[in-house]
Amino acid sequence: MIRDLVNPPDLLAHTGFMLAEEEALKSYLTGITVPDVHTGDPTEVGVWFRWPTAERQIKYPFITIDAIAAEPEYSLFHSDHWQAVEGLYRPSVSPTMPEPPGGWHTQNWRVRNFLPFKLVYQVSVFARSNLHDRYLRSIFITDVIPPRPFWIGVDADNTWRRTEMVGYATQDQAETSESGTKRIFRKVYTISMLAEVPQEKILDSYFYRVFRVHLSVKDRQFVEEYFQINHEGLEVKAE
Repeated sequence: MIRDLVNPPDLLAHTGFMLAEEEALKSYLTGITVPDVHTGDPTEVGVWFRWPTAERQIKYPFITIDAIAAEPEYSLFHSDHWQAVEGLYRPSVSPTMPEPPGGWHTQNWRVRNFLPFKLVYQVSVFARSNLHDRYLRSIFITDVIPPRPFWIGVDADNTWRRTEMVGYATQDQAETSESGTKRIFRKVYTISMLAEVPQEKILDSYFYRVFRVHLSVKDRQFVEEYFQINHEGLEVKAE
């Protein structure tokens, strides 16, 4: 069954609900470097969604992103209202609404308010070196994912999203079950990011207005006589 979707995501452009936010989070985490433990030369930390595939060469340290929840943020919900479409952004898609047929001046276009959602991600930081593990944990707490709320820019719609750290865990593990001589240092940060979704197709809904009026035209004299006859008949019955 083919549905006419409210706000379909674009897989190629990485825009749309959740896709745009994931792309923004990956961009935010990209560019982090660690100094080589012997030479001090900077080494860039890779960023991937989930665990790297078998075809990709795994190089430590690296960061993975897992989307674990997308739920309505009911604490920010409020009564429905209409808002002007001109100058409004399109959530997770575009900083501006597409111009309607005939231009903005042809109709008083309106759309219902967007609904706030909370996206929850698990950001895992992997390292083989104890020094790299300590270094990354230090800069993550002070600069990357601080304890207070911070903001991440989403290029898709040119908005800034409130982001918070909601959890932290240490999950160090042995590299293999057969050998305990090598360890993988893993630190897991659980964060939440606010997003918005439209309630209906953009530009399809606006203030209800009268497009056509149907009137029944009757002879005035006939209507008055009909009213008098029925009115008198009711009075006779009442007596």
